[in-house]
Amino acid sequence: AASDVYKRQIANIAVQVESLKIKVSTKLYTKSNKIRVNWKVKEGDASNITGYQVYKSTKAQTGYKYMGKTTKSYMDNKKNLKKGQRYYYKVRAYVDVDGERYYSDWSNKGNRIYR
Repeated sequence: AASDVYKRQIANIAVQVESLKIKVSTKLYTKSNKIRVNWKVKEGDASNITGYQVYKSTKAQTGYKYMGKTTKSYMDNKKNLKKGQRYYYKVRAYVDVDGERYYSDWSNKGNRIYR
């Protein structure tokens, strides 16, 4: 039946995004007063990704707050940066299919001291 095929397609897309491996790196831009968070999909099929969510914290393990979403492979952090503070970032991909949202695992944590 068509609905079974459709369900299988959704399941495949969900599994694809859930098995992605994302690698984060960061760069400080002192002239423009920002930290750029970059990421790459290192493993898996990224073709169905709807977007990426970026989270930020001042601690490595806890306190992550949602920074925003994008379809690009980077996001700039310009707001509320304090000199001498280290910031941690993590990213996950998501795909929206048929009213449901499926997420990848979290990336590694990128970090950078704002100077």
